[in-house]
Amino acid sequence: MMGNNSKQARTARLAEIEQLLKDNIAQLSTKQCKKSLAHFTREAWHIIEPETKLLWNWHMDTICGYLEAAYNREITRLIINVPPGSLKSILVSVMFPAWVWLQDPSQKFLGVSNIQDLAIRDATKTKRIITDEWYQKQWPLALQADQSAKTNYENEKTGFRMSLGMTGNITGKRGDMILIDDPHDAQTAQSDVQRTTVLNTYDGKLSTRVNHQATSVIILIMQRLHHMDLTGHLLSKTKTKWVHICIPMEYEAELTYDAGKDIGRPELNDPRKEEGELLFPALFPADAVEALKEDLGEYGAAGQLQQRPSVKGGGILKQHWFRIWPDDVQFPICDHVWISWDTAYSEKDLETNSYSACTQWGLFWNEDQQRDCLILLDVWYDQVDYPSLRNMAKTLEKEKQPDCHLIEKKASGQSLIQDLRQARVRVKTYNPDKDKITRAYSVQAMLESGQVYVPDRKWARHFTYLCSTFPTGVSESNDLVDTFTQACLYVKNRWYVTHPKDDEDEPVQKKFKARRAYGAI
Repeated sequence: MMGNNSKQARTARLAEIEQLLKDNIAQLSTKQCKKSLAHFTREAWHIIEPETKLLWNWHMDTICGYLEAAYNREITRLIINVPPGSLKSILVSVMFPAWVWLQDPSQKFLGVSNIQDLAIRDATKTKRIITDEWYQKQWPLALQADQSAKTNYENEKTGFRMSLGMTGNITGKRGDMILIDDPHDAQTAQSDVQRTTVLNTYDGKLSTRVNHQATSVIILIMQRLHHMDLTGHLLSKTKTKWVHICIPMEYEAELTYDAGKDIGRPELNDPRKEEGELLFPALFPADAVEALKEDLGEYGAAGQLQQRPSVKGGGILKQHWFRIWPDDVQFPICDHVWISWDTAYSEKDLETNSYSACTQWGLFWNEDQQRDCLILLDVWYDQVDYPSLRNMAKTLEKEKQPDCHLIEKKASGQSLIQDLRQARVRVKTYNPDKDKITRAYSVQAMLESGQVYVPDRKWARHFTYLCSTFPTGVSESNDLVDTFTQACLYVKNRWYVTHPKDDEDEPVQKKFKARRAYGAI
């Protein structure tokens, strides 16, 4: 009997020790959850995905680390660009608010997406975590019965979560943290009107919806879709410091961020070193990435996978196709010099942030190639009203003395055409029969074959870069490309005359002035 009692005592003691160990592990896990968003995510995963195993990757630690820095107000403006399917919404829009509330349940969240349904989807998952027994046992937090709808729920400590669409009714709503998750629809981001609507919504509404401009947090997480998507728009601002995290599907050294510099945590930097190294091979192996690139196409893959809204090196008009005219080589003597214009000053142009732009070109005989080539002589672009545009055109006419001004015969160009003609300035007009992208493709061979030169100047290289980002580049890239394709087609297709006052059949060679030397600005 004594032996049985001793055995039972040992068994009871072992059970007690086992329970103590479980309790200690649970307590340690609770402390670790509060300290680490990454740990909290691993522990809470089973609540929203009970049948799916969580695959973890370094980029998730990086995102969690920056979100923690945002909660601690080490940073207050954060942009994260990451490929779709990388758990960005789970981390930012689902786990992060639940984790913040176990620290400070008084925090107020506005969750914004391109449509309200997506914001509601993520808010519902957050609510599921908060109301789960696992969460309530460790961090008891009741939701207010009269404020527990899917679109808007509030806890007993005055914290709340609102779910909004990007273009919905935002007026009157404020928060301590604004989470903007995919503000653009991938299918409509190329539309100037739709994209500009999102930008205007941020500038005119969302930017003012924080409780405290100095300490409230705004976080944007998205895939890149255009140079002037919301990421590009915010990064172009000079008064506000945005911390920018770019995580491409395939490693590119020039896209790396510096966590050590941003938040003093260099362990969160991209660990990849080899160009092309994959982000998450367990979830996106090489064959899957190649299939995605095929489905998305060149521009879609550049933006959504690589987080660069234009193809590396350029898309339709590749930057390396422009030939550089060396400084130590005498500038060519030009047979013909003209200024190619793209005008924009209408109300519609202002709504789409369009620029008026012009480029000056020279046509010269290239002895090495034994053919005519073009060389860029000058570039100008700005957002101006019509009187300023007209004055600029007359100034350039006086200073540059081109053989002619080439202007598209469209609504915003008609006034300039008439004014210049009245001033006895030679103008050539044309009516393009193709869209911008088709025109770019039509001059692609001319550019690739090495017929277009630019001087070895910073402004000229910037011009070639802007051309290479077309058609997903900033507004000025589209307008400058218009002047470039127009100039090329002027030579290629002999679009010299479309106005009754011009001699339509007169060959261009008869109109050339004497040969003259030009130098780059």
